[in-house]
Amino acid sequence: MDIPKRYPSLFILIVFIATDLSHADTRNNIPVANGPSLLSTNDVFNPFGKITVEIINDIGGTVSLPFHCKSKNDDFGDRSLQPGGSWSFSFKRQFFGRTLFFCSFAFPNGSYYFDIFRDHRDTAGDDWCQNCVWKIRPTGPCRFNGGTKQFDICFPWNKNKTLY
Repeated sequence: MDIPKRYPSLFILIVFIATDLSHADTRNNIPVANGPSLLSTNDVFNPFGKITVEIINDIGGTVSLPFHCKSKNDDFGDRSLQPGGSWSFSFKRQFFGRTLFFCSFAFPNGSYYFDIFRDHRDTAGDDWCQNCVWKIRPTGPCRFNGGTKQFDICFPWNKNKTLY
């Protein structure tokens, strides 16, 4: 391949961008008093900016929600959300739009998993999100809709019920 020899600075820049865009950081359990803590109604999608995903325990009652989120490059480990509690992480999208984070949730009746961030679903069309806030419910996750100001973008659990 002659590209690294002919254009070393371009090659180094591409490698830097590809590795820098895949890193993620987390924020620990954050109580949510009156709703999502990350919402902004005036967001303008920035394809090179940070994406933040927030997960809120909305399964009802006094039940904690054990969960495990990861991507190909990042594994956030086993965690648990208190009723009404939230947890979030931030990351930069992969350069070619293939970013995927998925989570497994342990309910009393079994474990279910969901693609909590899927690039083509969450950054395209009318339902894009820069701050993707999800309420986890027994029927499946529901994402905050900036247009209606409700958690009404709901999805079923992934067909394969386990993460591992």
